[in-house]
Amino acid sequence: MRIRHAGTSIQDEYDTFMALIGSQKTGLQPPRASPSEPRDDLPGAPPVPSRPAGIPMGVGETDCGQLGIPQEQEQLLPTPVVVPRGKTIVDVAAGGLHSAFLTADGEVLSCGLNDEAQLARPDAGDQDCRRVTSVSLGPPMIAAQVCCGDSFTAVLDTLGRVFWVGQLRDAGGVFHDIGPRLLEVSLWAPATKIAAGAHHLAVLVGNSIATCGAADRGQLGRVRERRALKRSSRESSLTASPWTTATEFIDVCCGTYSTIGLTAADDIWGCGNNYLYQLGEGPRTIWMSRKLDALSQRNLVQVALGDDHAVALSSSGAVFCWGDGYSGQAGTGVISKQPLGSPRPVPGLPSNIKQVAAGPRQSFCWTSQGAVFCWGDGYSGQAGTGVISKQPLGSPRPVPGLPSNIKQVAAGPRQSFCWTSQGRGYAWGSGVSNQLCVGEEVTEVAAPVPMVGLPGPLHTISVGGQHTLTLVLVDPAPSAQ
Repeated sequence: MRIRHAGTSIQDEYDTFMALIGSQKTGLQPPRASPSEPRDDLPGAPPVPSRPAGIPMGVGETDCGQLGIPQEQEQLLPTPVVVPRGKTIVDVAAGGLHSAFLTADGEVLSCGLNDEAQLARPDAGDQDCRRVTSVSLGPPMIAAQVCCGDSFTAVLDTLGRVFWVGQLRDAGGVFHDIGPRLLEVSLWAPATKIAAGAHHLAVLVGNSIATCGAADRGQLGRVRERRALKRSSRESSLTASPWTTATEFIDVCCGTYSTIGLTAADDIWGCGNNYLYQLGEGPRTIWMSRKLDALSQRNLVQVALGDDHAVALSSSGAVFCWGDGYSGQAGTGVISKQPLGSPRPVPGLPSNIKQVAAGPRQSFCWTSQGAVFCWGDGYSGQAGTGVISKQPLGSPRPVPGLPSNIKQVAAGPRQSFCWTSQGRGYAWGSGVSNQLCVGEEVTEVAAPVPMVGLPGPLHTISVGGQHTLTLVLVDPAPSAQ
Protein backbone atom coordinates (compact mmCIF):
# COMPACT_ATOMS: atom_id res chain seq x y z
CA MET A 1 0.00 0.00 0.00
CA ARG A 2 1.12 3.51 -0.74
CA ILE A 3 0.07 6.24 1.64
CA ARG A 4 0.46 9.75 0.30
CA HIS A 5 0.15 13.20 1.77
CA ALA A 6 -0.57 16.27 -0.28
CA GLY A 7 2.25 18.23 1.28
CA THR A 8 3.05 19.39 4.74
CA SER A 9 0.42 22.07 4.89
CA ILE A 10 1.95 23.89 1.93
CA GLN A 11 -0.64 26.60 1.95
CA ASP A 12 -1.88 29.52 0.02
CA GLU A 13 1.26 31.49 -0.74
CA TYR A 14 2.54 30.85 2.80
CA ASP A 15 -0.16 32.97 4.52
CA THR A 16 -2.36 29.92 4.98
CA PHE A 17 0.73 27.96 6.00
CA MET A 18 1.47 30.33 8.87
CA ALA A 19 -2.18 30.41 9.86
CA LEU A 20 -2.20 26.62 10.17
CA ILE A 21 1.08 26.47 12.09
CA GLY A 22 0.41 29.75 13.91
CA SER A 23 3.04 30.19 16.61
CA GLN A 24 5.40 32.58 18.34
CA LYS A 25 9.07 31.90 18.99
CA THR A 26 8.94 31.27 22.70
CA GLY A 27 9.73 28.40 24.98
CA LEU A 28 12.64 26.61 26.60
CA GLN A 29 15.15 24.31 24.99
CA PRO A 30 15.77 20.89 26.53
CA PRO A 31 19.20 19.29 26.39
CA ARG A 32 20.20 18.02 22.97
CA ALA A 33 21.41 14.51 22.25
CA SER A 34 24.72 13.87 20.53
CA PRO A 35 25.06 11.89 17.30
CA SER A 36 26.18 8.32 17.77
CA GLU A 37 29.37 6.90 16.36
CA PRO A 38 29.26 5.30 12.86
CA ARG A 39 28.52 1.61 12.97
CA ASP A 40 28.67 -1.34 10.61
CA ASP A 41 25.91 -2.01 8.12
CA LEU A 42 22.78 -3.46 9.72
CA PRO A 43 20.33 -6.01 8.34
CA GLY A 44 16.99 -4.49 7.36
CA ALA A 45 18.43 -1.04 6.68
CA PRO A 46 17.47 0.68 3.42
CA PRO A 47 19.96 0.38 0.53
CA VAL A 48 21.20 3.29 -1.55
CA PRO A 49 18.15 4.05 -3.71
CA SER A 50 18.52 3.41 -7.43
CA ARG A 51 16.74 6.34 -9.03
CA PRO A 52 16.95 8.23 -12.30
CA ALA A 53 19.23 11.26 -12.07
CA GLY A 54 18.36 14.63 -13.50
CA ILE A 55 18.57 18.37 -13.26
CA PRO A 56 16.72 20.08 -10.39
CA MET A 57 14.88 23.20 -11.53
CA GLY A 58 12.71 25.70 -9.68
CA VAL A 59 10.07 28.35 -10.30
CA GLY A 60 8.32 30.84 -8.06
CA GLU A 61 9.44 32.83 -5.07
CA THR A 62 13.13 32.87 -4.21
CA ASP A 63 13.34 35.67 -1.63
CA CYS A 64 14.63 33.24 0.99
CA GLY A 65 16.96 31.44 -1.41
CA GLN A 66 14.69 28.40 -1.66
CA LEU A 67 15.40 27.96 -5.39
CA GLY A 68 19.15 27.76 -4.90
CA ILE A 69 19.96 30.46 -7.45
CA PRO A 70 21.70 33.86 -7.15
CA GLN A 71 18.68 35.84 -8.37
CA GLU A 72 16.32 37.30 -5.77
CA GLN A 73 13.30 37.95 -8.00
CA GLU A 74 10.52 35.46 -8.67
CA GLN A 75 11.25 33.07 -11.51
CA LEU A 76 8.65 32.70 -14.25
CA LEU A 77 10.60 30.06 -16.14
CA PRO A 78 12.18 26.97 -14.63
CA THR A 79 15.71 27.84 -13.60
CA PRO A 80 18.38 25.20 -12.96
CA VAL A 81 19.28 24.91 -9.30
CA VAL A 82 22.99 25.65 -8.95
CA VAL A 83 24.35 22.51 -7.32
CA PRO A 84 28.01 21.92 -6.45
CA ARG A 85 30.22 20.72 -9.26
CA GLY A 86 30.04 16.99 -9.92
CA LYS A 87 26.85 16.41 -7.88
CA THR A 88 24.01 14.46 -9.49
CA ILE A 89 20.51 14.90 -8.03
CA VAL A 90 18.04 12.00 -7.74
CA ASP A 91 15.34 13.57 -5.53
CA VAL A 92 14.03 16.97 -4.42
CA ALA A 93 11.96 17.99 -1.37
CA ALA A 94 10.31 21.38 -0.82
CA GLY A 95 9.59 22.62 2.70
CA GLY A 96 7.68 25.76 3.63
CA LEU A 97 10.51 28.13 2.61
CA HIS A 98 13.48 25.79 2.23
CA SER A 99 14.58 23.00 -0.08
CA ALA A 100 16.56 19.77 0.22
CA PHE A 101 18.17 17.63 -2.45
CA LEU A 102 19.44 14.04 -2.46
CA THR A 103 22.43 13.16 -4.62
CA ALA A 104 23.13 9.88 -6.36
CA ASP A 105 25.92 9.12 -3.89
CA GLY A 106 23.73 9.71 -0.84
CA GLU A 107 24.67 13.28 0.05
CA VAL A 108 22.06 15.79 1.27
CA LEU A 109 22.19 19.38 0.00
CA SER A 110 20.04 22.29 1.17
CA CYS A 111 19.18 25.95 0.57
CA GLY A 112 16.58 28.54 1.59
CA LEU A 113 15.34 29.94 4.87
CA ASN A 114 17.57 28.99 7.80
CA ASP A 115 16.04 31.00 10.65
CA GLU A 116 15.15 27.79 12.47
CA ALA A 117 18.39 25.98 11.43
CA GLN A 118 16.44 23.68 9.08
CA LEU A 119 19.30 23.70 6.55
CA ALA A 120 21.75 21.97 8.93
CA ARG A 121 24.29 24.65 8.07
CA PRO A 122 24.99 26.46 11.36
CA ASP A 123 27.48 28.96 9.96
CA ALA A 124 25.46 29.99 6.89
CA GLY A 125 24.49 33.66 6.56
CA ASP A 126 21.63 35.00 4.47
CA GLN A 127 23.65 35.00 1.27
CA ASP A 128 25.19 31.61 1.99
CA CYS A 129 21.69 30.15 2.35
CA ARG A 130 21.00 31.01 -1.27
CA ARG A 131 23.72 28.56 -2.30
CA VAL A 132 23.04 24.84 -2.44
CA THR A 133 25.69 23.14 -0.32
CA SER A 134 26.08 20.01 1.77
CA VAL A 135 24.44 19.85 5.17
CA SER A 136 26.49 19.38 8.33
CA LEU A 137 26.13 15.65 8.69
CA GLY A 138 28.09 15.01 11.85
CA PRO A 139 29.00 11.32 11.57
CA PRO A 140 29.77 9.84 8.12
CA MET A 141 26.58 8.74 6.40
CA ILE A 142 25.01 7.90 3.05
CA ALA A 143 21.45 9.18 2.84
CA ALA A 144 18.65 7.06 1.37
CA GLN A 145 15.70 9.43 1.97
CA VAL A 146 15.17 13.10 2.86
CA CYS A 147 11.93 14.83 3.81
CA CYS A 148 10.91 18.30 5.00
CA GLY A 149 8.48 19.47 7.65
CA ASP A 150 7.51 23.10 8.17
CA SER A 151 10.84 24.17 9.63
CA PHE A 152 12.78 20.94 10.06
CA THR A 153 14.53 18.45 7.79
CA ALA A 154 14.87 14.71 8.38
CA VAL A 155 17.23 12.19 6.80
CA LEU A 156 17.26 8.37 6.71
CA ASP A 157 20.62 6.81 5.89
CA THR A 158 21.59 3.43 4.47
CA LEU A 159 22.44 2.08 7.92
CA GLY A 160 18.86 2.66 9.01
CA ARG A 161 19.78 5.65 11.16
CA VAL A 162 17.52 8.70 11.30
CA PHE A 163 18.68 12.30 11.75
CA TRP A 164 16.81 15.57 12.03
CA VAL A 165 17.57 19.27 12.30
CA GLY A 166 15.69 22.55 12.70
CA GLN A 167 12.81 23.59 14.91
CA LEU A 168 9.49 22.12 16.09
CA ARG A 169 6.48 24.17 17.15
CA ASP A 170 3.16 23.57 18.80
CA ALA A 171 0.14 25.70 19.68
CA GLY A 172 2.17 27.42 22.41
CA GLY A 173 5.03 28.53 20.15
CA VAL A 174 8.49 27.03 19.86
CA PHE A 175 8.29 23.49 21.19
CA HIS A 176 11.92 22.51 20.69
CA ASP A 177 15.03 23.67 18.86
CA ILE A 178 16.52 20.44 17.54
CA GLY A 179 19.74 22.26 16.76
CA PRO A 180 21.73 23.57 13.80
CA ARG A 181 23.35 20.21 12.96
CA LEU A 182 21.78 16.87 12.10
CA LEU A 183 21.24 14.95 15.32
CA GLU A 184 20.54 11.26 15.45
CA VAL A 185 17.14 10.05 16.59
CA SER A 186 17.81 7.18 18.96
CA LEU A 187 16.23 3.93 17.70
CA TRP A 188 16.39 0.33 18.87
CA ALA A 189 16.72 -1.14 15.32
CA PRO A 190 17.33 0.07 11.75
CA ALA A 191 14.59 2.21 10.21
CA THR A 192 13.31 1.68 6.67
CA LYS A 193 11.13 4.78 6.12
CA ILE A 194 10.56 8.26 7.54
CA ALA A 195 7.54 10.55 7.17
CA ALA A 196 7.21 14.19 8.25
CA GLY A 197 4.20 16.07 9.53
CA ALA A 198 4.24 19.80 10.14
CA HIS A 199 6.13 19.42 13.43
CA HIS A 200 6.51 15.70 14.06
CA LEU A 201 8.28 12.70 12.61
CA ALA A 202 7.15 9.08 12.15
CA VAL A 203 9.58 6.23 11.53
CA LEU A 204 9.01 2.68 10.35
CA VAL A 205 11.35 0.53 12.46
CA GLY A 206 11.09 -3.13 11.58
CA ASN A 207 7.38 -3.85 11.98
CA SER A 208 6.83 -1.00 14.45
CA ILE A 209 6.04 2.69 14.14
CA ALA A 210 7.98 5.16 16.28
CA THR A 211 7.09 8.84 16.61
CA CYS A 212 8.69 11.96 18.05
CA GLY A 213 8.16 15.72 18.00
CA ALA A 214 5.31 18.00 18.99
CA ALA A 215 2.41 16.13 20.59
CA ASP A 216 -0.24 18.83 21.08
CA ARG A 217 -2.66 17.47 18.44
CA GLY A 218 -2.29 13.79 19.33
CA GLN A 219 -0.07 13.25 16.30
CA LEU A 220 2.42 11.03 18.15
CA GLY A 221 -0.19 8.47 19.16
CA ARG A 222 1.57 7.59 22.41
CA VAL A 223 1.28 10.66 24.69
CA ARG A 224 -1.96 11.10 26.59
CA GLU A 225 -3.75 14.42 26.44
CA ARG A 226 -2.88 15.52 29.95
CA ARG A 227 0.84 15.01 29.36
CA ALA A 228 0.86 16.18 25.75
CA LEU A 229 -0.21 19.68 26.71
CA LYS A 230 2.45 20.02 29.41
CA ARG A 231 5.84 21.37 28.47
CA SER A 232 7.29 19.42 31.40
CA SER A 233 6.70 16.20 29.45
CA ARG A 234 8.50 17.48 26.38
CA GLU A 235 11.49 15.17 26.78
CA SER A 236 9.35 12.05 26.37
CA SER A 237 7.79 13.52 23.23
CA LEU A 238 11.21 14.14 21.70
CA THR A 239 12.39 10.57 22.30
CA ALA A 240 11.33 8.26 19.48
CA SER A 241 9.19 5.57 21.08
CA PRO A 242 7.01 2.90 19.45
CA TRP A 243 3.27 2.66 19.45
CA THR A 244 2.28 0.21 22.20
CA THR A 245 0.79 -2.53 20.08
CA ALA A 246 1.95 -5.93 18.87
CA THR A 247 0.57 -5.17 15.42
CA GLU A 248 2.99 -5.59 12.50
CA PHE A 249 3.10 -2.45 10.36
CA ILE A 250 4.27 -2.28 6.75
CA ASP A 251 3.80 1.44 5.96
CA VAL A 252 3.43 4.82 7.67
CA CYS A 253 2.44 8.33 6.66
CA CYS A 254 2.02 11.71 8.35
CA GLY A 255 -0.70 14.24 7.78
CA THR A 256 -0.17 17.79 8.98
CA TYR A 257 -1.13 16.84 12.55
CA SER A 258 -1.83 13.12 12.24
CA THR A 259 -0.13 9.77 11.67
CA ILE A 260 -1.54 6.64 10.05
CA GLY A 261 -0.04 3.19 9.58
CA LEU A 262 -0.99 0.11 7.57
CA THR A 263 -0.60 -3.42 8.88
CA ALA A 264 0.12 -6.64 7.05
CA ALA A 265 -3.39 -7.78 8.04
CA ASP A 266 -5.07 -4.92 6.09
CA ASP A 267 -5.83 -2.88 9.20
CA ILE A 268 -5.22 0.87 9.39
CA TRP A 269 -4.18 2.48 12.65
CA GLY A 270 -4.08 6.20 13.33
CA CYS A 271 -3.89 9.10 15.72
CA GLY A 272 -3.99 12.88 15.78
CA ASN A 273 -6.26 15.68 14.63
CA ASN A 274 -9.74 14.30 14.05
CA TYR A 275 -12.26 17.03 14.75
CA LEU A 276 -13.68 16.71 11.21
CA TYR A 277 -13.50 12.90 11.09
CA GLN A 278 -10.35 13.07 8.98
CA LEU A 279 -9.29 9.74 10.49
CA GLY A 280 -12.60 8.12 9.60
CA GLU A 281 -14.16 8.31 13.06
CA GLY A 282 -14.62 10.89 15.75
CA PRO A 283 -15.09 13.74 16.10
CA ARG A 284 -12.36 14.13 18.71
CA THR A 285 -8.60 14.00 18.83
CA ILE A 286 -7.18 10.48 18.94
CA TRP A 287 -4.34 10.74 21.46
CA MET A 288 -3.35 7.08 21.66
CA SER A 289 -2.92 5.18 18.39
CA ARG A 290 -5.64 2.64 17.72
CA LYS A 291 -7.11 0.58 14.93
CA LEU A 292 -9.46 2.64 12.79
CA ASP A 293 -12.27 0.15 12.26
CA ALA A 294 -14.00 2.23 9.59
CA LEU A 295 -10.86 2.17 7.42
CA SER A 296 -9.69 -1.36 8.10
CA GLN A 297 -10.41 -4.52 6.07
CA ARG A 298 -11.36 -2.51 2.98
CA ASN A 299 -8.44 -3.62 0.79
CA LEU A 300 -7.24 -0.06 0.49
CA VAL A 301 -4.11 0.17 -1.66
CA GLN A 302 -3.61 3.95 -1.48
CA VAL A 303 -4.61 6.75 0.89
CA ALA A 304 -4.02 10.46 0.20
CA LEU A 305 -4.42 13.03 2.98
CA GLY A 306 -5.68 16.57 2.51
CA ASP A 307 -5.89 19.18 5.24
CA ASP A 308 -9.08 17.83 6.82
CA HIS A 309 -10.19 15.05 4.49
CA ALA A 310 -8.85 11.90 2.89
CA VAL A 311 -9.33 10.06 -0.39
CA ALA A 312 -8.51 6.37 -0.81
CA LEU A 313 -8.37 3.73 -3.53
CA SER A 314 -9.29 0.09 -3.03
CA SER A 315 -7.84 -2.90 -4.86
CA SER A 316 -11.08 -3.14 -6.86
CA GLY A 317 -10.66 0.42 -8.21
CA ALA A 318 -13.32 2.00 -5.99
CA VAL A 319 -12.61 5.48 -4.59
CA PHE A 320 -13.62 6.46 -1.04
CA CYS A 321 -13.61 9.79 0.80
CA TRP A 322 -14.16 10.83 4.40
CA GLY A 323 -13.73 13.90 6.59
CA ASP A 324 -14.51 17.51 5.72
CA GLY A 325 -16.73 18.03 2.69
CA TYR A 326 -17.61 21.72 2.99
CA SER A 327 -15.54 22.51 -0.11
CA GLY A 328 -16.89 19.51 -2.00
CA GLN A 329 -13.72 17.48 -1.45
CA ALA A 330 -15.73 14.47 -0.18
CA GLY A 331 -17.28 14.03 -3.63
CA THR A 332 -20.75 13.11 -2.42
CA GLY A 333 -22.55 15.57 -4.68
CA VAL A 334 -23.69 17.57 -1.66
CA ILE A 335 -21.91 20.62 -0.21
CA SER A 336 -22.42 20.32 3.52
CA LYS A 337 -20.86 21.58 6.74
CA GLN A 338 -21.48 18.12 8.14
CA PRO A 339 -18.34 16.03 7.57
CA LEU A 340 -18.37 12.39 6.50
CA GLY A 341 -17.83 10.32 9.61
CA SER A 342 -16.78 7.18 7.74
CA PRO A 343 -15.53 6.25 4.24
CA ARG A 344 -18.12 6.64 1.51
CA PRO A 345 -17.77 5.62 -2.14
CA VAL A 346 -17.39 8.51 -4.57
CA PRO A 347 -20.11 8.10 -7.21
CA GLY A 348 -19.81 8.86 -10.90
CA LEU A 349 -16.30 7.51 -11.50
CA PRO A 350 -15.18 4.85 -13.98
CA SER A 351 -14.09 1.46 -12.69
CA ASN A 352 -10.47 1.62 -13.85
CA ILE A 353 -9.12 4.18 -11.36
CA LYS A 354 -5.38 3.75 -10.95
CA GLN A 355 -4.31 6.34 -8.36
CA VAL A 356 -5.63 9.12 -6.13
CA ALA A 357 -4.20 12.39 -4.82
CA ALA A 358 -5.35 15.13 -2.44
CA GLY A 359 -4.73 18.83 -2.12
CA PRO A 360 -5.66 20.76 1.01
CA ARG A 361 -9.32 20.95 -0.04
CA GLN A 362 -9.51 19.11 -3.36
CA SER A 363 -9.37 15.49 -4.49
CA PHE A 364 -8.04 13.86 -7.65
CA CYS A 365 -8.04 10.45 -9.25
CA TRP A 366 -6.95 9.17 -12.61
CA THR A 367 -7.59 6.07 -14.67
CA SER A 368 -5.25 3.45 -16.06
CA GLN A 369 -5.66 5.23 -19.41
CA GLY A 370 -4.60 8.54 -17.87
CA ALA A 371 -7.93 10.43 -17.68
CA VAL A 372 -7.99 12.81 -14.66
CA PHE A 373 -10.99 13.64 -12.46
CA CYS A 374 -11.22 16.35 -9.78
CA TRP A 375 -13.68 17.52 -7.15
CA GLY A 376 -13.58 20.05 -4.32
CA ASP A 377 -12.28 23.60 -3.98
CA GLY A 378 -11.74 25.46 -7.25
CA TYR A 379 -11.91 29.13 -6.38
CA SER A 380 -8.35 29.69 -7.65
CA GLY A 381 -8.78 27.37 -10.59
CA GLN A 382 -7.07 24.41 -8.91
CA ALA A 383 -9.90 22.07 -9.94
CA GLY A 384 -8.93 22.63 -13.58
CA THR A 385 -12.47 22.67 -14.96
CA GLY A 386 -11.96 25.85 -16.99
CA VAL A 387 -14.07 27.98 -14.64
CA ILE A 388 -12.99 30.14 -11.69
CA SER A 389 -15.81 29.84 -9.19
CA LYS A 390 -16.39 30.26 -5.49
CA GLN A 391 -18.89 27.43 -5.79
CA PRO A 392 -17.00 24.20 -5.04
CA LEU A 393 -17.36 21.02 -7.08
CA GLY A 394 -19.34 18.51 -5.09
CA SER A 395 -18.97 15.70 -7.62
CA PRO A 396 -16.10 14.44 -9.79
CA ARG A 397 -15.54 16.26 -13.07
CA PRO A 398 -13.14 15.33 -15.85
CA VAL A 399 -10.23 17.76 -16.10
CA PRO A 400 -10.42 18.94 -19.73
CA GLY A 401 -7.59 19.66 -22.13
CA LEU A 402 -5.24 16.90 -20.99
CA PRO A 403 -3.78 14.09 -23.07
CA SER A 404 -4.92 10.56 -22.29
CA ASN A 405 -1.66 9.29 -20.79
CA ILE A 406 -1.36 11.16 -17.49
CA LYS A 407 1.03 9.33 -15.18
CA GLN A 408 1.00 11.40 -11.98
CA VAL A 409 -0.80 14.32 -10.29
CA ALA A 410 0.75 16.64 -7.69
CA ALA A 411 -1.59 18.90 -5.71
CA GLY A 412 -0.26 22.07 -4.09
CA PRO A 413 -2.09 24.55 -1.85
CA ARG A 414 -3.90 26.33 -4.68
CA GLN A 415 -2.05 24.86 -7.62
CA SER A 416 -2.28 21.51 -9.38
CA PHE A 417 0.21 19.75 -11.62
CA CYS A 418 0.31 16.58 -13.66
CA TRP A 419 2.62 14.96 -16.15
CA THR A 420 2.36 12.30 -18.81
CA SER A 421 4.19 9.00 -19.11
CA GLN A 422 6.55 10.82 -21.48
CA GLY A 423 7.22 13.51 -18.85
CA ARG A 424 5.27 16.40 -20.37
CA GLY A 425 3.93 18.64 -17.61
CA TYR A 426 0.71 20.62 -17.18
CA ALA A 427 -0.29 23.14 -14.50
CA TRP A 428 -3.35 25.09 -13.37
CA GLY A 429 -4.61 27.09 -10.40
CA SER A 430 -3.13 30.07 -8.54
CA GLY A 431 -0.10 31.76 -10.07
CA VAL A 432 0.33 34.47 -7.43
CA SER A 433 3.92 33.46 -6.67
CA ASN A 434 4.62 32.35 -10.26
CA GLN A 435 4.77 28.71 -9.17
CA LEU A 436 2.98 27.32 -12.21
CA CYS A 437 5.90 27.22 -14.65
CA VAL A 438 3.79 28.58 -17.53
CA GLY A 439 6.22 31.29 -18.61
CA GLU A 440 4.12 34.37 -17.87
CA GLU A 441 2.67 36.22 -14.91
CA VAL A 442 -0.83 34.96 -14.25
CA THR A 443 -3.08 35.34 -11.24
CA GLU A 444 -5.15 32.24 -11.91
CA VAL A 445 -5.30 29.56 -14.59
CA ALA A 446 -8.67 27.84 -14.80
CA ALA A 447 -7.69 24.91 -17.03
CA PRO A 448 -4.49 22.93 -17.60
CA VAL A 449 -1.81 24.60 -19.70
CA PRO A 450 1.55 23.10 -20.69
CA MET A 451 4.48 23.79 -18.41
CA VAL A 452 7.19 25.54 -20.43
CA GLY A 453 10.96 25.86 -20.36
CA LEU A 454 11.74 22.35 -19.17
CA PRO A 455 14.70 20.87 -21.09
CA GLY A 456 13.55 17.27 -20.72
CA PRO A 457 10.86 14.95 -19.34
CA LEU A 458 9.52 15.57 -15.85
CA HIS A 459 10.24 12.94 -13.22
CA THR A 460 9.32 14.62 -9.92
CA ILE A 461 7.45 17.73 -8.71
CA SER A 462 7.57 18.96 -5.12
CA VAL A 463 5.50 22.01 -4.13
CA GLY A 464 6.61 24.31 -1.31
CA GLY A 465 4.97 27.26 0.38
CA GLN A 466 5.78 29.68 -2.45
CA HIS A 467 7.99 27.70 -4.80
CA THR A 468 7.92 24.58 -6.95
CA LEU A 469 10.83 22.19 -7.50
CA THR A 470 11.07 19.80 -10.44
CA LEU A 471 13.51 17.06 -11.39
CA VAL A 472 14.02 16.86 -15.14
CA LEU A 473 15.44 13.71 -16.68
CA VAL A 474 18.27 14.96 -18.84
CA ASP A 475 21.97 14.23 -18.61
CA PRO A 476 23.02 16.71 -15.91
CA ALA A 477 25.90 18.91 -16.95
CA PRO A 478 28.52 19.72 -14.31
CA SER A 479 27.58 22.79 -12.29
CA ALA A 480 29.57 25.97 -12.66
CA GLN A 481 29.75 26.37 -8.91
